[in-house]
Amino acid sequence: MSKLKEILKARGLSQGKVSRMADVPASNFCLICNDKGYAPPAWRHRIAEALELPEAEIFPEYANRKDLREVKNG
Repeated sequence: MSKLKEILKARGLSQGKVSRMADVPASNFCLICNDKGYAPPAWRHRIAEALELPEAEIFPEYANRKDLREVKNG
């Protein structure tokens, strides 16, 4: 199970709701949740903002990439 899917399950959030919050097409979001699709930097950033978590926490497979951005709280 992907880290993103674990987070959604723990928070009781649906893939559809988060895909709308992050403005990511639902079909692509489903693929990302199931580790079957690529998450471009802009999508990772918007998903992280929607979940109010750092991208590296949601997408550890991209943690060493230079295009990661931190979500600023407050």
